[in-house]
Amino acid sequence: MCTRKPIVDGLWHCLCPSFGITNGTRITQLLKQPASTQLGCLVRSRGGRLFSTRPTYTEAQQQQQLALGFNKVFEDTTRSAHNITGDDEHNLLQTPTEALYDKLQTFASKGEELLVWRIINILLGGRHERPNLRLYAALIHVNVDADHGSAAAVSSLLNEMKQDGIGIDSGTYHTILKVLAVHPDYVLRNEILEQMRQRWFTLTVDGWHDVVAGLIREKQFEIVHDKLGHMQQQGLKIHVWLYDMFTYALCEVGELDDALRIIEYRVSRGEFYISATLWYHLLDTASRSFHYEATRYLWKKRVETDYLNPPSGVCLQVLSTAARHGDSELATDVFRILGNRATVFSVSHYEALIEAYITSGDLKISLTILCIMKGAGLEPDEASTRAIFQYLMDGSATTKEAFSILVLLREEGRTVPTAAVNCVIQTSVFLNDLPQAMEHYKALHTVCSSGPNTATFNALLRGCSRASKKDQAMFLASEMLALKIRPDASTYDRLLLVCLTQDDYEDAFRYLDEMKAQGYRPRQETYIALIKECIKRQDERAWGLRQEMEKSGLETANTER
Repeated sequence: MCTRKPIVDGLWHCLCPSFGITNGTRITQLLKQPASTQLGCLVRSRGGRLFSTRPTYTEAQQQQQLALGFNKVFEDTTRSAHNITGDDEHNLLQTPTEALYDKLQTFASKGEELLVWRIINILLGGRHERPNLRLYAALIHVNVDADHGSAAAVSSLLNEMKQDGIGIDSGTYHTILKVLAVHPDYVLRNEILEQMRQRWFTLTVDGWHDVVAGLIREKQFEIVHDKLGHMQQQGLKIHVWLYDMFTYALCEVGELDDALRIIEYRVSRGEFYISATLWYHLLDTASRSFHYEATRYLWKKRVETDYLNPPSGVCLQVLSTAARHGDSELATDVFRILGNRATVFSVSHYEALIEAYITSGDLKISLTILCIMKGAGLEPDEASTRAIFQYLMDGSATTKEAFSILVLLREEGRTVPTAAVNCVIQTSVFLNDLPQAMEHYKALHTVCSSGPNTATFNALLRGCSRASKKDQAMFLASEMLALKIRPDASTYDRLLLVCLTQDDYEDAFRYLDEMKAQGYRPRQETYIALIKECIKRQDERAWGLRQEMEKSGLETANTER
């Protein structure tokens, strides 16, 4: 039998950096050493072979293992402590050779590498066995271990077997595929499959699963689809764990369309044992990615049927997905689930529901939800009505229609919030229909008992500024005084701008002084408009305004003539 050692030179270390000085230790070399030293060599060679990720042990620990006869493994390693329960009655040294081979296979399947090496030592040193396929198969099988195995170690063992002229049977080939399912190596897997094809070895069902599992770990999803399709055509039963593994991998890379197709296929085949963990993971991933089709399917299949009770965080993700895609039915069902938990709804919950209904084209329900918010003690604001504003701006409905709905809601006994009327007024202003906006304002008291607020007048003053209607702006200012509504920075800003549109713009400076007295400052654009108007009229107050801008840290580059 050939025992030629590989030439470990600089090139070897360059190509195989994990190959240590002791990597040359092979099973056949142990036959040339005294039996008393074989075990120590084997243990020491563990750190030097291609098992570069495995734990190493001190000389004292190795001697302790020798003294204990390997009845215990080292408690300071990352691997769990293990006792050989059967050796309490008869020691490994007293076990018949064939029984040792059986134990060898058992320990190899459990990933107990130290015990595998112990038995190999006994077989080679004490029983004078020759290196054979069963010994190598055990060493290959050990590498299935996720933490300590490696494809490189298997490749090294295969090269050694080739040098020693030891053939490989179908079972060992399948063991190699099992290792490659955990430690994927595309090139080695193809070599093994080609060798099996040349030797007419048929791939078993488990072998197919191991091949596909390795491809999934390599994220070769197109090939995985082909392999699964071939397995289905051949009538091979695909285990649940392989479908689960593929689905998790697809979710990880965001391929939710494919993940949805797999789960739909499994359901259509009558599979009833899909884990709740997988359902939850799919729903969480799909809703977090706003994948509407997957989210809706999963919710309908598992949540509505009470098989799954997702946490509130996932429910909010589903609510956002429903809002984005205008699925009012789904959004309402999310509210049902949250309501059953006595969830205290916040403004964001209602805003998502409004967005869902308005995207589906239901203006009345959207405005009704604003009334429900008001009744629940939550005051809607401009952000709450943004989706409705956009809907009206797109021309999907007129402001008259929206206001008519608010009148009906008021007649039904609903409490209409001021923000709902403000939304209608603001839309009219942005559509350059100031007269219509003023009509809505005059009728506001008929639908809204709380009356107008600062935002109402700010929206109307914006329209006055656009239309250069100072007389209406002054009327609105007097209305604010009469209703004792406190102006804010936007109010002064818009009054100031509307005054600049007149030949007599002194009122603009009066509002500016009042504004500063209230602790407000104009916007940069308003400052620029003031300065340019002063320059146009050769008003020296432009220099003072420019200095104010500089003190406020505003950009003054656009104030030049």
